[in-house]
Amino acid sequence: MKPSKIIPLSLFLIAMIVVVHAQSKPEDKMPQFDLDNYQFGILKRGPNSTAEKTPESQKIQEGHMANINKMARAGKLIAAGPMAGNGEIRGIFIFKVASLEEAKSLAAEDPAVQSGRLVIELLNWHGPKGIGAKLQEEIKTNPNPKYTMTRYFLALLKRGPKSSAATTPETQKLQLDHLWNVRRMMDAKTFVAAGPFVSQGDLRGIFVIAANSPEEARAIAEADPAVKAGQLAAEIHPWFVAREVWP
Repeated sequence: MKPSKIIPLSLFLIAMIVVVHAQSKPEDKMPQFDLDNYQFGILKRGPNSTAEKTPESQKIQEGHMANINKMARAGKLIAAGPMAGNGEIRGIFIFKVASLEEAKSLAAEDPAVQSGRLVIELLNWHGPKGIGAKLQEEIKTNPNPKYTMTRYFLALLKRGPKSSAATTPETQKLQLDHLWNVRRMMDAKTFVAAGPFVSQGDLRGIFVIAANSPEEARAIAEADPAVKAGQLAAEIHPWFVAREVWP
């Protein structure tokens, strides 16, 4: 009988560590996000919207911009900017206030909303902690800081054609893959912000994508596992917003 081969203890422990590591990948656990609650406003064309420029429309636009600056100085509006192009969505407001009702009250004071040139849809949104924090600190000493308005691409994530409320091992795995994709895109600064809406409506969440073109932004959004699987659908909008608002 041949003697049994003795494996040194150190090699045995190394082998066990390798096996355990192979069986337990970081992606098997939920990624970590440091999120805060915001109120996300989508400004759309109102019933009195018109492309015609008149003294009255100019006055309304000036009042609209003055109101934006007023809300920013008050620390209520932490990010805002217009959409490029001539689509139905005209701009975005992100509020950091106590409630959705307070955000609605602030939005109702906007001259463009009061005149019916714009309407606003407001949703509770979980996004990265610290949006607008650096600018708010600067505003305390300089009420008119310089902003670097930058084109990003807002991906509005909606229920996809294969959306399902059923919880199965497959949908759980898909959600985990989706969240890990978001985590990697955030770490790479490809997403400057991302997060879900609290409501259970058709709008599920957003990506704010740093990309060179709408085509590149669409390719990035559509590479997400949940979008690829049809659980989500991504609608891409070029959005101008101050670079300095992102954490």
